[in-house]
This record gives sequence, C-alpha cells and structure tokens, in this order.
Amino acid sequence: MTRKLWVPALVGLLVAALVGPTVVTAAEPRLTTKTIMVPAAAFIPTTDNSDYGNEGLALWVGSSYGNFTAPLSFPVPVVNIKKITLYALDDNVGAGICATLYRARPADASDDSAGQVCTTNASAPQSPYTTTISPRRVNTGLQGPYLWVNISGPSVWLYGVKVTYSYEA
Repeated sequence: MTRKLWVPALVGLLVAALVGPTVVTAAEPRLTTKTIMVPAAAFIPTTDNSDYGNEGLALWVGSSYGNFTAPLSFPVPVVNIKKITLYALDDNVGAGICATLYRARPADASDDSAGQVCTTNASAPQSPYTTTISPRRVNTGLQGPYLWVNISGPSVWLYGVKVTYSYEA
C-alpha cells in the first residue's frame, strides 16, 4: 500500500521539476544589428549647375562637382548608427567622394552632421568606412536622417552607401 502512494507522488515531483514554475517572466530586450544599403540610384541632385549621370548602378559628375542626397528610413523609431561604408571608385588624384550622415531637426530648422567617410585615390573599387559617429542616436520621431554625397570631380563613381545600425527589440 505504501508503494502505491509514493510512486504517484514521485512522478508528480518529477513532472513539476521538468515543467518548472508557472511564473510568467518578461523577455529581456535584445540588441539587433542591421544594415541599409542605399544604391546610387537613390541619390538625387541638389545642385543644378553640375553635369552628372546616374544609371542606377553608378553616379558620377562630368567635369565639375555635384551634391546629392538620399533619405534614410529605419524599421523602428530609435536606432544607433554603428558604421557608414562608402562603395566607390576614385581614379582621380584631384577629386573624390565624401558621404555624410545628417540628422535633420525640422522643429528647430537645423541639422547635425553625425559622421563622414571619404574615398582615397585608387584605380580599383574601394569601400572605406567610418565608425567615428557622433551623435550615434537617431530618433525618427524628432529627426529626419539622410545621406549627403559630394562628388568633387570627374573619374570618380559612387556605387552606394551602407549604414549599419542597431536597436533594442
């Protein structure tokens, strides 16, 4: 008779140990890192005096210079920018390409330069990057993030800009 009582009790204790307590716990936020690739086709000119070409894959200027911009759209309202990578070809010692990340603040009619990366003269495609970014935080409820690209002469081609960012999910 004693054996009939302790076997179900032992099985009950084992099941309780395997299942664990029925306490609901909140999930810890986890850091998620993602990237946005902005292709050359996304950049629109901001100077009307430049001779430029944009065939989707590459953006370039003729004999002068040009400034171009592209908005950034993130999947969550608050992100931290980790890295900006520029994909370009710079085959001209006297020219180059710089990409700068800005945070526009329409409420006070201003913007912040958060980070910049530029090419160096090289006869092959390159991908310089920067992790020197300040301020890193972008709150799209208050700020409009965008990229500004300056091309300062011929024989340089922009292929795209990649922005690496993180957020808590």
